[in-house]
Amino acid sequence: MKSIHIENQNSTILIGESYLNIKKYLPEKKCFLICDENIYAHYKSFIDDFDHIVIGCGEGIKTWSSAEKIVAKLLESGADRNSYLLGMGGGLVCDVTGFVASIFMRGLEFGFISTSLLSQVDASVGGKNGINFGKLKNMIGVFNPPQFVICDPQLLKTLPEREVRSGFGEVIKHAFIKDKDLFEFLKDNKDALLKLEPELMENLIFRAVSIKTDVVNNDPFERGERKKLNFGHTIGHAIENNSDLTHGEAVSVGMALATKLSEEMCGLNIEESSEVISLLKKFKLPVDHEVPAEVINDFLIKDKKKNRSSIDFILLTKIGEACIKSIPIEDLKSKVIQLCKDPKPIQ
Repeated sequence: MKSIHIENQNSTILIGESYLNIKKYLPEKKCFLICDENIYAHYKSFIDDFDHIVIGCGEGIKTWSSAEKIVAKLLESGADRNSYLLGMGGGLVCDVTGFVASIFMRGLEFGFISTSLLSQVDASVGGKNGINFGKLKNMIGVFNPPQFVICDPQLLKTLPEREVRSGFGEVIKHAFIKDKDLFEFLKDNKDALLKLEPELMENLIFRAVSIKTDVVNNDPFERGERKKLNFGHTIGHAIENNSDLTHGEAVSVGMALATKLSEEMCGLNIEESSEVISLLKKFKLPVDHEVPAEVINDFLIKDKKKNRSSIDFILLTKIGEACIKSIPIEDLKSKVIQLCKDPKPIQ
């Protein structure tokens, strides 16, 4: 087991720790475990040892309505400001749990058992908690870190193959923006990683979390360097909300499109651009989409990274190095139209 501490958030990420050891990390408080229906079905006997609240599945749980239901159930169950919340699930469950913990009676302490690869390497790390507003992702939220996150690779065995691939989308993002050696590790160990070989997965999760925690330690409120973690997300979120792609799949398409823009706007050489696309394909992630340019552009106008008439867009200068480029929205919309002219623009 390895641990990483996010100093400026007083939050500890426990990688390789068994979720069965959770009670040694919980304070002497009344604890309420929040999970979705899928997690409850897989881990019912474990969850039944806690006061628990089971919510639905999918993006529908990241809403005001869902948060209100959790608050109502907490009140019905006698929760008070000395209670503790434990989110057990993927990024959606952790997001809504952290959000409710941040607003219930002006704030409760909370922790996570992260059950998806996407959540273990990204979503539950760094203190972002939020809910969606209609189709707009994470439009309402707070920066508030969990006391701990347990990342047990054994939990990944219950994931559908598609969700595993989705998680690799975020891992690959970390390599593209920050770590060429991680890029090579992914390329060299692709087959074993897709089979979730335990030792390699613990190593991979540790490396990905180390990258994110280093960024978060230096920029906890996303005012500079942390924006680079949004590589692929600006266009990816628009595609995710208007297709049946998972988050990681949509981010993969967003990274592919941003990579093509990087050739034009940041001088990324064509050979490295091809390597980026090749790695995404090796992990069975999509690089093409069918969402019309005008639909993507409607979402760009509402993107939370918008700053007046520009968007801070993340591009690659080379594999392992990203830059933040403020692009006028109208210019970005024109480039999106150009990229979407061919139904399969990325080869």
